[in-house]
Amino acid sequence: MMSRSFGCRVSGEYAWRGLRLLLMENEIVRVAVLLDKGADIVELRYKPRDVDFLWHSPTPLVWGQPESYSVGLAEGTFADYYEGCWQEVLPNAGRWCEWHGAHFGLHGEVWALPWECCILEDTPGAVEVELAVSCRRMPLRLTRRMRLESDKATLFMDEAVVNESPVEVAFMWGHHPAYGEPFLGPACRIYTPPCEVLVDEGVGQQSRLPPGARFRWPMGLGRDGAAVDISRICPRQARIDEMYYLFDLAEPWYAVSNEELGLSLGLAWTGSAFRCLWYWASLGGGFGWPSWGRFYTIALEPMSSYPAILTKAVEHGTELRLAPEASITERLTVSVAEVGGGIAGVDLEGLFR
Repeated sequence: MMSRSFGCRVSGEYAWRGLRLLLMENEIVRVAVLLDKGADIVELRYKPRDVDFLWHSPTPLVWGQPESYSVGLAEGTFADYYEGCWQEVLPNAGRWCEWHGAHFGLHGEVWALPWECCILEDTPGAVEVELAVSCRRMPLRLTRRMRLESDKATLFMDEAVVNESPVEVAFMWGHHPAYGEPFLGPACRIYTPPCEVLVDEGVGQQSRLPPGARFRWPMGLGRDGAAVDISRICPRQARIDEMYYLFDLAEPWYAVSNEELGLSLGLAWTGSAFRCLWYWASLGGGFGWPSWGRFYTIALEPMSSYPAILTKAVEHGTELRLAPEASITERLTVSVAEVGGGIAGVDLEGLFR
């Protein structure tokens, strides 16, 4: 249990549906991490307004229990066990592929593995933990330090990937946070620095823009010839299912602002590893498996590479590569502010401008 009832607090002694659950909180935010399933962040709550920014799937999570399926999927079981919320993605992003004899399902390995957890600091002024996991099919080890400080509405994350082999390794790495109601809705707008946008080649008819289209953020030319502002969130009745890649960002940050609530969430990162941003919108669209038209969410995903799938990233020259025993680091911060728009930036200290 928590060692205090004030200031910053942390405990790894909780359980949720039989799985280890890490809780971190201060006076303003509470964060829950599902240690036995990918270190998924399953709660990101702004306590003064009782708002959890993360989207929770209508399919309940059942994990670590014996189950039977009538047929296996080449892409793996990510979608079967996708509870929404926030996953980390390594060493593949997107659907299944084979790379140098290793087969990877949707979004790679680490989302399905149990992570180690060590509490590094536990004081009223700050709490910090280190989480770690080793891939099974690639010789990569990932560590994530998560830190909260008193009276700050900011979660700090410092990460590193190490190549533990004597050969060069190619991979993709990133984060998959999905946002939902009650925060997400038609009153929301996405803010980014100036950047280029590419529509994924695999989008269907529920994408307003055609596959492969390129344009400058945020205005593209729709299938009907009309201008489309993809920074505005459509209502559920629009039945949208879209996928974009944002690249050549002038700075590594974004924000989502609910203008009616006067509440915004921002992410900033260094850009040393996460060099682009994926934007998935399932807003009442996707009439087949796994959403069946039930999802209402967007995911804004800092990623190393585009397009989706490691083999395609290699073809486009956007993959990460690590020399033998080399490492790469990234810092990412997520912050909350009571502002309702007009955002020009978010920095690594969690400050909005």
